[in-house]
Amino acid sequence: MLSSESKKGSVFGTQTTPLVVFGEVLYDCFPGDERVLGGAPFNVAWGLKGFGHEPLLISAVGDDAAGASISQRMKHWGLLTEGLQKHQAYATGEVQVTIEADEPSYEICEGRAWDFIADHGWAATGLIYHGSLALRSETSRRCFENIVARSEAKRFFDINLRPPYDSMDLIQHWVRGVDWLKLNIDELGALVGDRSIEFENSLSAIETLRAEYQVPNVLLTGGRRGARIVGEVGQAVCSPAPEPQPFVDTVGAGDAFSAYTIHGILRGLPVETIIEQASRFAAKVCGLQGATTNEQTFYQ
Repeated sequence: MLSSESKKGSVFGTQTTPLVVFGEVLYDCFPGDERVLGGAPFNVAWGLKGFGHEPLLISAVGDDAAGASISQRMKHWGLLTEGLQKHQAYATGEVQVTIEADEPSYEICEGRAWDFIADHGWAATGLIYHGSLALRSETSRRCFENIVARSEAKRFFDINLRPPYDSMDLIQHWVRGVDWLKLNIDELGALVGDRSIEFENSLSAIETLRAEYQVPNVLLTGGRRGARIVGEVGQAVCSPAPEPQPFVDTVGAGDAFSAYTIHGILRGLPVETIIEQASRFAAKVCGLQGATTNEQTFYQ
């Protein structure tokens, strides 16, 4: 449900919605001219809709065929499109994806529409999901800062360290004040200054991070080694990770994990259920090319 009320300082007034997902929507371009709709925030919003929620994706596309396709796909899936802006001056986002040793690497095109997300007065009342990649540009970063300032909502920060967009000053700034922090082993090592951390001995590093940055809840993903939740909600671990059957690639697996975790948070599920089911769903997504499907039964 969307509502609007006027508020001084916002030319659009303040528009409230329970669940905001902020950031990039783009096409992942695979070898062989295969193009798959993606972007971590888009993937998370898609998954949340599949689980029965009504997320508002706040992003931007170009006034081009790719942007029109994204809008159409969102409408077909039932996603809200009120937060999807269209730019005439900037093209829809693209990422060149290569796969080596079953792991993806990314070349992210700059100066795309999602770098210029304008502030239209949105505020969240329940939860805000965001990554770090969309905060690389001043325009989108300022928009996000305003959304957070207006909102009375928990914040779920999914770190995405993608060189050269991996400023630790930016990451450290946004880690403070977060309610949920999701990160992988490398990102944990970067935050606590210890690159030797392994999944099996990560608990002390997580507690160091929680104490230093005052983070209530941490979700650590370790690829095939599993995942761990540590925080005020309790502790739970799933190790090793379930084996994907079949296996295509790992693109979007972390986003799938985030989507189910947020679903579990919003539904008040036990932490043990969240970690187990999020791990299973992430493994299931490894059987797709990309991170999304139009099959509703996939999310059941």
